[in-house]
Amino acid sequence: MTTAAGSSPSPPPGVPKATELSTELVTTLLSLMPDAALAVDVHGRIVGANALAETLFGYPAGKLHGLSIEALVPERARRRHRKDRAGAAAWSAGRPMGSGLEASGRRRSGDELPVDVSLAPITTEKGTLVVAAVRDLSAQREATAAQGELAAIVQSSADAIIAMTPGGLITSWNPAAAALFGYGAHDIVGHHIGELVKQEASLELEQLLGDSARNGPHGAKDSCWQRRDGSGVDVAVSVSPLHDRGGQLRGFSLVVRDISERKTTEDELRRLLAEEERLERQHAVTSEIRLVLLSGATLFETLTIICEHAADLVHAAVALVCMREGDDLLVKAVAGHARSLIGTRLEASASFAQRVLDTGHPIQLPRRNAGSRIAMPETMPDGPTLGVPIVAGGVAEAALVVVRDADGAPYTNVDLVATEGLAAQAALALELERARVEREQTMLIADRERIARDLHDHVIQQLFATGMWLQGVLPFIERGSAQERVSEAIEALDETIREIRNTIYGLVRPFTEQVSLTAQVMQVAETAEDALGMRPRLELEGPLDTAVPDDMVPHVLAVVREGLSNTARHALASSVSVTIEIRDEHLTVTVVDDGVGLKSPVRSSGLANLEERARQLGGTFELSGPPEGGTRIVWRVPLVTS
Repeated sequence: MTTAAGSSPSPPPGVPKATELSTELVTTLLSLMPDAALAVDVHGRIVGANALAETLFGYPAGKLHGLSIEALVPERARRRHRKDRAGAAAWSAGRPMGSGLEASGRRRSGDELPVDVSLAPITTEKGTLVVAAVRDLSAQREATAAQGELAAIVQSSADAIIAMTPGGLITSWNPAAAALFGYGAHDIVGHHIGELVKQEASLELEQLLGDSARNGPHGAKDSCWQRRDGSGVDVAVSVSPLHDRGGQLRGFSLVVRDISERKTTEDELRRLLAEEERLERQHAVTSEIRLVLLSGATLFETLTIICEHAADLVHAAVALVCMREGDDLLVKAVAGHARSLIGTRLEASASFAQRVLDTGHPIQLPRRNAGSRIAMPETMPDGPTLGVPIVAGGVAEAALVVVRDADGAPYTNVDLVATEGLAAQAALALELERARVEREQTMLIADRERIARDLHDHVIQQLFATGMWLQGVLPFIERGSAQERVSEAIEALDETIREIRNTIYGLVRPFTEQVSLTAQVMQVAETAEDALGMRPRLELEGPLDTAVPDDMVPHVLAVVREGLSNTARHALASSVSVTIEIRDEHLTVTVVDDGVGLKSPVRSSGLANLEERARQLGGTFELSGPPEGGTRIVWRVPLVTS
């Protein structure tokens, strides 16, 4: 710590002569100084020190007096200090505090401390002295170091740190902010903070700044700001107010953290939780459907429950099951706004469900009308549509179709998996229904065989015996009227025997054959009931199930279906009958109604098709209007074609 140098009692040329002071006055002057102060003579001896100096260097009162000034200098600097003190520079015009004469001092304990030294030569009655004012720089150095450390933290922080005025003008901008938002400090400092905040988040920031100004630092709050390129970025914003020494607000410090990864993780977690919840619901739905199947519910009830769950699981407005029915599709079950479609027959070539069945794979459409040309009621929505085949026994027999409203979102893979799971349950329901029908048919066939045996072995025998007895009695009856009545009774018995035999022909069938013609005709008639508004009357005569060739069965069903369809569409009839009989090795199908009769034109594509079918089989087709009114269709073909 340089204090004085040289031994000449006179200052160099150009240096004003110091005022001569008494020793007592020097001591008083040292005691009044605000800093630690020492008086040193030309020999480097301390001749005076105030209490602050004694405290600063750790010496008891009066113990600094008489010590060499080098005692207060670290050993490594003493040699140079003596050299500097011996030079003429020590007699310079003095150095004020903060002029750069910073050194290291040494306490009595040996600890070093940074000091700032100012020098002032004075002349006393005992000669020239140098007064050294010493200021401890430890606190200042620590503050400077703290500021440097803080600046380093700000510069190296992974979070964006932004300072701004109360009015919102940016005053500082660290590298992390530049990396996050794409602005360099020179691009953004002096601009308004609003350039970084999306419009919908600006009100949130204003509230955040207001809360911070009133209540102090505010914890992180999620928001969405925007980068230089206009893209959004999810951030967490913390705000701290900046006050001056007088407590006046002079700005805010914002710590802005990029939470995009956290948001992505949260979204993924929410998705996984939603998927887990969906799977739990799907498992619960599967269990419920299995219980319904085991409870013996009808196929319609089971398919309806499946449709309801499908609409719920994938958030669809409508769910329906369409099944193959001959050449077309039949809506078997519906859930949602279009329940009126139940039982509706859909043209296969124009149906979206038929496309699903043909491909055997799920199909998704942005709009229902993009894949269907069938007119639907207004209650049927026209939004995203998903169709999944229902495969039973290796064959796609039906389709499960779900339709959302027009503003609905496209279906996801999760929706597809859920729908396929329900389609599998529907397939199980179809297989169980098929097994039930086959079991009932087996039982029915067994009953039919038993009844046929009883009829043949007992009833026919008794009727035949009665007829023979009456024929034997007939020659002994004298009155003509009595003979006539007995003959009528014999004919009635013969007719009864023929009818019973026809019944036996229909009852006796092998187990391995397909569904009988009689059963299929009854099914066609039952299906037509809704359209007709009544039950058709059936008259079946002869061994239809055994005598009609298999390749002729589709033609017979087509005649019955077309005849009933024409009646439903055009006749306005109150009754309709279907007669199918075998006589003289010919099969005749007659459909008669009591409707409005024939109108012009009387030919249609359907009727022309029936005429062509008859021609191909070597038969005839007649369309007429009976005298009593209505319409009669007669379709007659030989049982053995040439």
